[in-house]
Amino acid sequence: MDKFYEQLITTSKSVGYKFLNFLMYCSFVFAAIYFLFAAFIFSMLYFVAAVILLILGFTFRIFRNRQYKEYEYIFTNGNLQIDIIYNKSKRRTLIDEDIKNFDAFGKVDEIKVSDDYKKIFCIPYDCKSDIYVFLASGKRAIYIAPDEEMLRLINMYNIRRRW
Repeated sequence: MDKFYEQLITTSKSVGYKFLNFLMYCSFVFAAIYFLFAAFIFSMLYFVAAVILLILGFTFRIFRNRQYKEYEYIFTNGNLQIDIIYNKSKRRTLIDEDIKNFDAFGKVDEIKVSDDYKKIFCIPYDCKSDIYVFLASGKRAIYIAPDEEMLRLINMYNIRRRW
């Protein structure tokens, strides 16, 4: 029987996100004001200032979009795919592997991860649930926060001993 389960890990908007959002809107408003001054006064200085503010506004937007991250765990017949969603609009796949290929799986306090592992955190900054870690091939440690159903499916397909 096919096993399929999706879990979305959401987060709240951080202080950094809200601050960058404020700076972005201020930049766009002041850029519009400077463009109006440049049009009425015919001043190149106001036009250059408006262009700089527009560039700053778009830069703040790029950084703001990277601040709000959600994670989606997709389990399909022993395969775990972890996607990161930036600002509820842009999706990128972080992990797409068979659970049988993982070396170890368990809670963070049960598994000792050495410093030579690359740590991939697939959890939001304000996660309050239990955090688990996969040790994968290629010296990667993948941190996730599965719910009970996802944990049950992972343990069902995990052929290695759970630490």
